[in-house]
Amino acid sequence: MTTAPTGLRTDELLGRADPVGLPGLERELAGDPLFRAVSPEGLLVLTVRGSQLPPWALDLVYRFRLVQYVRRGWADAAAVASRGLRTEPYDAFALRDFHTLVIEEGTGWLRGYGTLAAARDESALPLGDPGHRPFVVERDYALRLADHLGAGTSSSRVWEGKRLVRDDAMPRSQAAVSVPRWVYLAWATACLEVLGDEGAAIVGDGKIEGAVRQLRLLGFSTRTLDADPVEPDPADLFAPMWDQQERSYPFVLTDEGALRPTLAYLRSVLTSGAEGSVRARLVDFMEART
Repeated sequence: MTTAPTGLRTDELLGRADPVGLPGLERELAGDPLFRAVSPEGLLVLTVRGSQLPPWALDLVYRFRLVQYVRRGWADAAAVASRGLRTEPYDAFALRDFHTLVIEEGTGWLRGYGTLAAARDESALPLGDPGHRPFVVERDYALRLADHLGAGTSSSRVWEGKRLVRDDAMPRSQAAVSVPRWVYLAWATACLEVLGDEGAAIVGDGKIEGAVRQLRLLGFSTRTLDADPVEPDPADLFAPMWDQQERSYPFVLTDEGALRPTLAYLRSVLTSGAEGSVRARLVDFMEART
């Protein structure tokens, strides 16, 4: 479970590569998905564990992740090519993670993605245990989640959200507009599942006026942490991601009762095919509840 030996050329990664296709994926899933829906625009939306995906599909999922980050300038295209990477490097922990996939039914092309990643500890450990392997947000901001969630909190109750993206090459259409909303809905459904454990939390990072605002609209109780990012290692494949004007902040997400009804409402809006701003509807829904 590693990267293939023959890499993609930089020009392929920057826009001339074919879309990532997952035709017939649903027939090869091991067990029922946590989330499944088909949108009015013909998008198949799934959230599954990595262990439910056939190996060929998991490999393509990590190729999609890499290509999307290179195209956005968040990964070093030259480094990807020089290292001979065809996919983002991954290991057996990917089998534990939840993967949200938005696939065009007609073409089989993967158009949207998000992940909810489990702890990288081999077995559950308290966050304050010296043997705990830091989450990415702990590493990137030099913080200890033990200081914010409690040293005795099991790492198995903490999950990390990241990589919520739409295919950068997707043509403009109503389907393209709806992809990010479907990603958030299906991904947040996995969050709802894991937040059922006492003391559970979702962690990650994002911009206040971007991802953090969207997460609040979805019904998450959202707490940002005032921590500066660590200066990236220039050799890090994803070092370019930190070269942005707007600052990102670490966050902690919990559920105080608003998540389930908001997600149910969002699903009803998306499946209705009604035109108009989904964000405006969510704002109205949130204000009506407060």
